[in-house]
Amino acid sequence: MNRRLAVLRSVTIVSVSSYIEYALGLVVSIWIARALGPADFGRYAFTVWLCSWLITCSNHALTTSSTKFIAEADGAGTPTVASHIAQHLNRVQHLSSLIVIVLFLLGIAILRPGEWRDYLLPVTALVLVATVAKANYGMLVAIEKGQEHFEPEAIATVLAGAVGILLVIGATLLHAGLLAFVAIFAVSQLLLNLLNRLAYRRYCQPFVAGTIPIDIRARLNRHLRFTAVLVLLGAFKAGTFEVFLLNTFATSTAVGFFAIAVTLTRGAVQLFSVGLTSTLLPYMAKSFGERGQEHTAHFLGEATRFYWAVGLMIAGLGLVTTPQIVALLYGDRYTAAIPAIEAFLVLAGLLLIVNGIVAFQTVVDRQDDRVRISVTALVANAALGLLLVPTLGLTGAVLAYAGTRLTELALAVFYLRRATRHGLPIGSMARLFGVAVAATALAWLVTALLQSRYGFIAGSAVFVAVFMPASVWVRYWSGDDYRLMGSIANRLGPPGRVLMRGLNLLHRPSAGSLS
Repeated sequence: MNRRLAVLRSVTIVSVSSYIEYALGLVVSIWIARALGPADFGRYAFTVWLCSWLITCSNHALTTSSTKFIAEADGAGTPTVASHIAQHLNRVQHLSSLIVIVLFLLGIAILRPGEWRDYLLPVTALVLVATVAKANYGMLVAIEKGQEHFEPEAIATVLAGAVGILLVIGATLLHAGLLAFVAIFAVSQLLLNLLNRLAYRRYCQPFVAGTIPIDIRARLNRHLRFTAVLVLLGAFKAGTFEVFLLNTFATSTAVGFFAIAVTLTRGAVQLFSVGLTSTLLPYMAKSFGERGQEHTAHFLGEATRFYWAVGLMIAGLGLVTTPQIVALLYGDRYTAAIPAIEAFLVLAGLLLIVNGIVAFQTVVDRQDDRVRISVTALVANAALGLLLVPTLGLTGAVLAYAGTRLTELALAVFYLRRATRHGLPIGSMARLFGVAVAATALAWLVTALLQSRYGFIAGSAVFVAVFMPASVWVRYWSGDDYRLMGSIANRLGPPGRVLMRGLNLLHRPSAGSLS
């Protein structure tokens, strides 16, 4: 139970900071979209996408491998080895960023992107600043997570987000153009890096150079090779290829709509699951270091239950709230993006369980399975993108994205069944899916009947009021989950006891001892 409470504490820290970060980021996105309009916002989104792609190439396998092996060494009782691993991979990250920067500059000199034709040099410089700062930040965050310290990232994201939104408001009031908003993006990434470094010194252990044992070094190098291939393959699929094709064959407006769909979907996923996602890999790796693969597989089963419940909430609430939220936040100029956003939210929710499978494969050194999945998904993504985007535009991009993600899900489940006898809890997942369908239908009906711009609030309330108690009624949660709920409820005093009595009425056999 102490272990579960420790995990819950980390999840809470990450979740609260992520909610604040997402709220600030959403406001920034809306403000920039309204200030620039669909066409220029599409160019801004293309620039941010390029930075993200360069960051991915700079860090490739290094962040995942850092978290895994540092946490695993700590779980095995060898913190000195963890320190040496952090120093080694941090040095490799600097070299990797340098190579990416050189290749990027060569590419700019040859291609000279049309989106930046009026200000090529300043945008190139700003992209370099943003890329190097954010890539290095990501590496340090990975080391922090390996040490099970989530405070530095939380502090940095909240403070940098607050400063960023003030800069965006100021630029909007001054009627600044596209270049100013790109500059603000670069400054925000630089500030994020600086704040995280300062917080790291306060909360985390310094890392020093030293010898890594031969057996760990061999596993680390193998993990790096496979994960590098995976990450670089991932840089070309599931959104990236679609943006490139839309930018080539469609319009900047279509790119902007696609970017809004990605932003809101990522925000919804973060809002509901970022705490679990951020803490799952280090805790799973530590479990693997302590007790081996079988206990890690049990950890995966628990994570899958939470991922599936959260994913169904994302999908259901996404369908209920998207039309009115987009019109309210972005304005009527962006209503054409609504179908894409709804499709993305449903896909993100139903496929959220892939995150747990990926973490399991990473921890138990099944990276070869992940490579096979990624190669197949990349081929599917390229084929679907080339077939659909040039003719269907934004609709084709959404269909290509959906086909790619569904391919990944099918292959991930297939390889999981080959790696462990612990499969997914299909029966309980099916019961909860039925609950989600009923809750979504009722919530959608309430929203439609109200005929109000704020009807989605009532619809959301109906969804939660049906979904949460019904998940208990259909016996979706395990006995361990109820014991954790009871431990938390006891700390809440009378309100907690009232809550547990209600749960006991719905699920008396499993929860009867918890009141």
